[in-house]
Amino acid sequence: MCNKLEVITTECNNSSSVCINTAVVTAVVNTGQGFSQLDTFTAVLNMPNISNPSYQKYHNDVKKHTEDLAFDAVIDAGKEEAALAVMENNVNENGIPLITVIADGAWSKRSYKSGYNALSGVASIIGYRTKKVFFMGVRNKHCSVCQNNENSEKESPSHQCFKNWNGTSTAMESDIIVEGFCQSVTMHNLIYDKLIEDGDSSVMKKLTLSKPYADYDIDVKKNRMYEPYFKKLL
Repeated sequence: MCNKLEVITTECNNSSSVCINTAVVTAVVNTGQGFSQLDTFTAVLNMPNISNPSYQKYHNDVKKHTEDLAFDAVIDAGKEEAALAVMENNVNENGIPLITVIADGAWSKRSYKSGYNALSGVASIIGYRTKKVFFMGVRNKHCSVCQNNENSEKESPSHQCFKNWNGTSTAMESDIIVEGFCQSVTMHNLIYDKLIEDGDSSVMKKLTLSKPYADYDIDVKKNRMYEPYFKKLL
């Protein structure tokens, strides 16, 4: 009655569209689900589902695309923060911008001052001025494929192992943050000379021992004047 004609496509028909399989896997990933949940959802709709191998293929494609976008955003954030520091003449004798960053971490399992035995942890470094992410990392103490084969006393097949940490869960956060500081010059051409954090003494202790900017004769300092701001963010 409105004389409007609208065409809705379900497959790729040009360079800007996303095929239905990529779209549905992206939706599943973004809602924290997996193939089993998608299988149930499609069954409710009486709609044929893609196979598990096909799902894994699209999942890997989505993962790669997401990582590429995230990395580009991180690099752009570093350039933006560097430009602001140069405008304020916050640079060292070599012309490398000196900036203040915020860093914090979290674990997959909530702990109330005890029982820090989470199998995975994350941490990130954020620019104080731009509020954008400069670095992020994950530490995993568990790989389901390795664990299943260990339980059955079998040799693990060739696979993408996500286990990258054998230390304590409490040390995950500081290890990731130290890694981010050590990579700041090569990654962004930035020096994080001041750190705003939540009072975790282990982070500053590891930064003091690792001396990420020893070549530039710079020691990372804790910026206490911004602690109320950090608490407000939390």
